[in-house]
Amino acid sequence: MDWNTVHDKAKSVMSDAGLAYEDGNADIASGQADYDTLAWRRFGILPRMFQDVSSIDTSVTIGDQTLPTPLFGSPTAYHRLASADGEITSQNGMSRAGSFIVYPTNASEPVERFAKESHGAWWQQVYLFDDRATTEAFLERSLAQGPSALMLTLDCPGYKRDFGFRNGIDGTHEGESGNFPSMHMTDWTLNLATHITVDDIKRLIELSGLPVYVKGVMRPSDAIDAMEAGAAGVMVSNHGRRQVDGVVPVAYALPKIREALGPDATILADTGIRTGGDVFRALALGANAVGLGRPIQWAAAAGGEDGIVAMIDRITDELAHTMNSAGVAHVEDIDPSFLVPEQGPAAIAALGQTLR
Repeated sequence: MDWNTVHDKAKSVMSDAGLAYEDGNADIASGQADYDTLAWRRFGILPRMFQDVSSIDTSVTIGDQTLPTPLFGSPTAYHRLASADGEITSQNGMSRAGSFIVYPTNASEPVERFAKESHGAWWQQVYLFDDRATTEAFLERSLAQGPSALMLTLDCPGYKRDFGFRNGIDGTHEGESGNFPSMHMTDWTLNLATHITVDDIKRLIELSGLPVYVKGVMRPSDAIDAMEAGAAGVMVSNHGRRQVDGVVPVAYALPKIREALGPDATILADTGIRTGGDVFRALALGANAVGLGRPIQWAAAAGGEDGIVAMIDRITDELAHTMNSAGVAHVEDIDPSFLVPEQGPAAIAALGQTLR
């Protein structure tokens, strides 16, 4: 199923509150416009010829994990909005597709049940609370279940947020936190840390002994600071446009961070990825792998584990087709030379609207 079909089917089975939460963002004046998807598509793809594309390799290696696809599941809260078994369904679908999810701190399913009933390697997202003891108590629970890596999320500092898409699930069964059952959405956001430093990265490494990736980096200077503190990699993300009204699209932040960190750093990216062409552009702009957030939720709602497998297979096949047609056989050989800024379909469509 293509993205629109998946989305439409999910809408037919999800609650109104769940739909509002999954589709919502912080762009108050523009409703649900997905500017990040449009931003990827402002870049045109420039094919090259005289290449051997008889065998296309879409595999990537992140840390010590080799995946058949550059897609993984970004940390997103409350997977029960999409499926009865929440994060278990998401992880098992992604595992069957050869990948994994970053299990969210604010999950529907408690980490102990998630680890017991899901399959394959997984990563743990880490939100920091103002009370670091709360963070470390949860981290102790999670580490006992065997995650492969941690992902510290920076881009959601504690504050009272009254966006409608959040309020709709506050206090509902769908919005219950599996790991912090006493916290509703408002409690959750008010307790998140408002001061995170590079020492927190070092502390997580010390406590866990695991690779720590840092999510929510949008400036080169922040990326440099994170890597110098010992991060295994950074994730360029604007939190699905859910925090800052008018935030810069990831497509414009990503290449500057790649330039700052150089060719050997591990850089992940998410937000607005919907097709294999979007994935190709993200890889060309500097990502080693690409996270999906909302699409996994919609696919789970539309078809459970099978829906997730079908979606990952489809996007990966679209990527392989794009690589074949563009003249590149291996993911690691996709580079900025394949893109032309402001010559993609979204840019040309915008120009056409201006001329009319």
